[in-house]
Amino acid sequence: MLLGKSFNTLDSKGRLFVPVKWRVDLTDHVVLLYGFGNTPDEKYLQLMSYDKFLELTRAVDCLHPTDLTFIKAKRFIFPNAEELNPDKQGRILIPQELAKYASLNLSSDLILLGLSDHVEIWNPELYEKIRSEYDFGQFAEDMQSLADRSSDAPAAR
Repeated sequence: MLLGKSFNTLDSKGRLFVPVKWRVDLTDHVVLLYGFGNTPDEKYLQLMSYDKFLELTRAVDCLHPTDLTFIKAKRFIFPNAEELNPDKQGRILIPQELAKYASLNLSSDLILLGLSDHVEIWNPELYEKIRSEYDFGQFAEDMQSLADRSSDAPAAR
């Protein structure tokens, strides 16, 4: 499970060291893609195992192929995703286009967030802006809303 956060930098060649604590879950075949933020300011990257990416692919493929949402989702996800293989030191090369999207610069600081099944890679300034807009009160409301929704769901058999 991918937990915690890590502070890192891109090296001079645009490579990122995947933290040792996450390498077991991120094996030797990973996918890097745009983050699915809720606002235009939420520009970050997602790093996930290839198997987790296949789960995402199956979920998207379940949508109806003539649905405009389906078409837009596929156009956003797949052309902007890269399959990567970490090197022996656990580094992955961040493609320039993806780095530019998330405002990640060579030798600049990064923050990596372990979110159970994937890692988010953020420019720290952008992350701090988003994080500062979400306080504990909002978190408590969101958790209550999730609890209410799960209690309304039909019981599993």
